[in-house]
Amino acid sequence: MDKYCELTPEEAVAERKRTRADTVQSKLTTEKREQKRARACEYICQWFYEACIPFNAVTLPSFDLMLQSIGQYGEDLEGPTPYQMGGPILKKWKKRVAESFKAHRKTWELRGCTIMTDAWTDLRGRGVMNLVIHSAYGVVFVNSVDCSAVKKDGKYIFELVDSCIEEVGEKHVVQVVKDNASVNQAASNLLKAKRPNIFWNGCAAHSIDLMLEDIGKLKSVDETITKARGVTVFLYAHTRVLSLMREFLGKDLVRSGITRFATAYLNLRSMLDSKKELQKLFRSDQMDEMGYLKKVKGSEAKRSVRSDFFWEGVDIAVKFFEPLANLLRRMDSDVPAMGFIFGAFLDAKREILARFEDEETNVQKVLDIVDKRWDRKLKGPLHRDGYFLNSYYYYENKLEIELDGTFKDGLVACMEKMVRDGPKEDIMMAECQAYQDEERSFGRESAKRQRRNKSFDPAKWWSNHGSSAPNLRVLAMRILSLTCSSSACERNFSVFQQVHTKRRNRLLHDKMRDLVFIKANSQLEQKRGMKDMDPIEDKTYADVVED
Repeated sequence: MDKYCELTPEEAVAERKRTRADTVQSKLTTEKREQKRARACEYICQWFYEACIPFNAVTLPSFDLMLQSIGQYGEDLEGPTPYQMGGPILKKWKKRVAESFKAHRKTWELRGCTIMTDAWTDLRGRGVMNLVIHSAYGVVFVNSVDCSAVKKDGKYIFELVDSCIEEVGEKHVVQVVKDNASVNQAASNLLKAKRPNIFWNGCAAHSIDLMLEDIGKLKSVDETITKARGVTVFLYAHTRVLSLMREFLGKDLVRSGITRFATAYLNLRSMLDSKKELQKLFRSDQMDEMGYLKKVKGSEAKRSVRSDFFWEGVDIAVKFFEPLANLLRRMDSDVPAMGFIFGAFLDAKREILARFEDEETNVQKVLDIVDKRWDRKLKGPLHRDGYFLNSYYYYENKLEIELDGTFKDGLVACMEKMVRDGPKEDIMMAECQAYQDEERSFGRESAKRQRRNKSFDPAKWWSNHGSSAPNLRVLAMRILSLTCSSSACERNFSVFQQVHTKRRNRLLHDKMRDLVFIKANSQLEQKRGMKDMDPIEDKTYADVVED
């Protein structure tokens, strides 16, 4: 009878955590039990030391499950062989992870999904292309393909994406998102010819980073970045100087970003926040006694930190970068952003103007850079329709949106591409009038109140308040549940780097793919509950491979 009542390791771990939270242990366990635990911990630690495994690996949920299952087995457990770990057990776990996609698949059917793909080169020079799917429920890593022996042209990319669409189901795929490389245009044309109901859009995060790069090339900004880099290079080039800097600042100055120009912004922002401490550092007797300030790089760094002109340049550069960096944060996360991208760009432009007291002539070059990239890649039917259907923006800007017919055109284009049913499209256009006039379910007090909520989700708002337009409601939920970036696909390459290290560079692609499939999807599942991370800092996937 006991074997039917015994808890699984997952249930036992959950029960133990619940018990710890609800009760306080009234007395210590027996001395013998403590001795057994101490001995077990010593052997666990010995294995960690010899295998060079980072200590924070013990924070993984799977570590608790392993301990619990070993405890349930009892003594004389014979561990898996290397063959079993890399063969049958690996296959079993891959199947188990794949079965956990059921919740994702239900969301794909209800709200649609986005397919992303990107290329990477491993330590052995093999070309690898990833396939990742994003939906309102989250992100899943689907597959990786060894493309070393093929030409990665538009035809190859199209065939790879098309095979993924076939697997997921064409009716569930709303769009494909990839970076803005020219080779993808050919793939886009082939997809439009075969599957005209699926959109192909460029990556918003990539476009925003290109905007930051273009702004960084402006003469005044480039000079400021060069001087700032000179200061940080000097501070980090000498161990004693670095130690003194940390003593004065109480933190590190350099912050690594997901891209070169995200890093430039983060470092300029960090310097500006630490301006007083840096000036005190370069005026301190301790710094002067080290003698480094008499050398060329030290003298230049000292001159920059003491210069009001330099700090004015840092302030101006941050004012240019920051609104776009905040926009990058919004677009680079895994939260659906299609309903916000158009409005967020308008807000970013307004903020840049406001930071310069609305003197547009001083920032016109920056605004032109933003418009050039924005107009080229991020004003498609989905982006415009997302703005139109997002009640957070629509009712506050109704006159402007109605006068600009391109937003309603976006709705029509989306209906023609995604619905492809004339009579149904006519019904949806009639239903749209109730939304525009704020009538029936759209006019309820709860609908008005919730669309002004700080944590507003436009897709959920349509789900809750779109009953007066049942056909349009389905379309709105699908569009407003979409992402605008392929960043989730790009971030997955860090998992490849963790699996395919210098010590494991002889891994065959199939085995590496399976290991990445398990690790990446387990990591993505854990990440779904982590809401307080900065997407543009390069620590999104800093996990057990680093202490």
